[in-house]
Amino acid sequence: MLVSLMAPVVPFTPPSSHKVCPAPTPQPPPNAPTQLCIAKTAVTRVFPCESVAPRQYLPTCKSQSHGDLLCVCGILCPSHGPFPTLPISIQTPQGLRLVLLRKHTAVFNVSVEEMFSKLATDDGEERRDVLAYITTDILAMARSELHSVKLFLSTILRLAHRTPFSDISETMFKLLGELESLGLQVPRIRFLKGPSFYIPKEKVPKLDDQTSPAHLIFKDAFLNDARVSHMVQVMGFHPRYLEHWVKAHHYLMRECKGALPRHYRAYIAILASARHNCLYTVDLFEREFQCFGGDQEWLKGLDNAPKKIQNLVPINNILCHKPWALTPQHLQNLLVGPDSWSRPELAQALAIVCHTHALTAFVLGCSLTHEIDSSAGHTYGSSGYCTPLNSTPNSPQIDVSVEDQFAGPDKNGEPVTYDDIYMRLIQDGGTADVVQDVNQQHFTDLIEQQSTNSSAARPVNNALLHYMREPEMEYEICGERIYGEELDWDEMGYPCCRDSDDELAEVLNTKFKVIQKLTYNTYGGKEAVDTSKLRSSVWHYVQSLWGIYFWNVDYGMIQELLPGGFREYISNTSCTPENLKQDFFNWESNSGFTNAEKVHFCLIIMEARFQAEYCFALKALN
Repeated sequence: MLVSLMAPVVPFTPPSSHKVCPAPTPQPPPNAPTQLCIAKTAVTRVFPCESVAPRQYLPTCKSQSHGDLLCVCGILCPSHGPFPTLPISIQTPQGLRLVLLRKHTAVFNVSVEEMFSKLATDDGEERRDVLAYITTDILAMARSELHSVKLFLSTILRLAHRTPFSDISETMFKLLGELESLGLQVPRIRFLKGPSFYIPKEKVPKLDDQTSPAHLIFKDAFLNDARVSHMVQVMGFHPRYLEHWVKAHHYLMRECKGALPRHYRAYIAILASARHNCLYTVDLFEREFQCFGGDQEWLKGLDNAPKKIQNLVPINNILCHKPWALTPQHLQNLLVGPDSWSRPELAQALAIVCHTHALTAFVLGCSLTHEIDSSAGHTYGSSGYCTPLNSTPNSPQIDVSVEDQFAGPDKNGEPVTYDDIYMRLIQDGGTADVVQDVNQQHFTDLIEQQSTNSSAARPVNNALLHYMREPEMEYEICGERIYGEELDWDEMGYPCCRDSDDELAEVLNTKFKVIQKLTYNTYGGKEAVDTSKLRSSVWHYVQSLWGIYFWNVDYGMIQELLPGGFREYISNTSCTPENLKQDFFNWESNSGFTNAEKVHFCLIIMEARFQAEYCFALKALN
């Protein structure tokens, strides 16, 4: 944090109902209240800086250990002698920088995330003061050593474009201009499309639109994370659901409750993201891993991670590609012997794995662009359109016309159009009894069609191989029907989850119910339409792809309501998002679905996948 040390550091407590673990605040060494200290072994060079305007700070010790300290206070140090004429700048091997402006006056850069974290406040006056401190300090650093500011530029760029507070955006825009006027090359946004390749940026909910129903949730997300991610912004089409997703995500990944430390949770999410080649979530969780104090060596590959983490990898692989094959013995092997997991730890790890696999389906299904401050999200050249996240050099885009993408045969071989689906939705067909023999045949037909669609080889992203074992492992269709009663969330999943973590069970249960009931009674531009059959068809089709058969679900109706192109998109998004190439969001000219409705479909796919996979995990655990 580029800390203004003018006042004592007060840990930030988010205003939301869920509690986030505060980062540890190092304390000054005893009897040295006026010294700013840094570990002696960390200092690599000291050099003069240009003169800058002095400002008084309250010195703070940033060392984790007070055993061997080098006093940096601009006065005679009995151990090391006087320092050169002030101001001076000190750089450490870890990339930390200390700029000493005057006696007892310093700017200490700990990390990019920490530097800007104090902007996460709803107090306008406090935010104004923090913005003034950051602006002054960064400009002072730029004038003393121009290249030292480069570390912060991508975050400044993100805050100029992606924040629910207009004062932050305006100040960061101005700061970029001032840095450019000093001769610094400033970055540009690489993706002109906005948060998604498929949704025009002007149609995505705006972060600073105070009239938007999602605005308060965007603010809450920023106050907790000092960012509003692209996935949260796109989910903002559906604020009632987003509120519960944010709560569940934070409970799993950030709250103090839970058996696993937060850097373990982030690393597990990295491994789960890598299975689907999702660079977006890998980058996001790598940032969280570093923010939570994780060992940088782990990011070089699995071989550098603890054996305990490595033992979880086969479970991650099975749950990602064939969760029906997970057995109690697989999990029992992790609970015994050296480097074993406790049962609460394993239960939390399984929830994170399933949550992340499903999240990658949403990210790739909506083709989200990289966060602006990621290495792939900005450029020092010209802005422009780049290839989607799930594009690979050897995987050409599917060349299919808009008409052919959406149209597809129903169970009788007849083509289905957007208007056909509408007519079937408004017809009152009653609740006819399902003939089981016929229904099972419809279920089998759906699975066989998916088998044909999933024949493409799984692409492997070389940039993520260090996070994988068995990278060639891919989605497998279950060879037999698994009766839904064995994996029903209400009857089996929810009670089993409560045995491990009753609060998590409640959070997930509420989220599942919200997405299953979420409706605006619209269909494209048409109003007062009951879409329950369509939404239910998407949900149960996803779960059928994992082999789950419910005797009371009409699988013939699924074939009628979901045309071939739509089913192919659903199956790819749910099971093999790394193979997803079809541009579902560009079906607008043909399908008539709005962007909000398409995001709604993606949310249903994500949650249906999560529930199915998690129930397989809970069944094996219990």
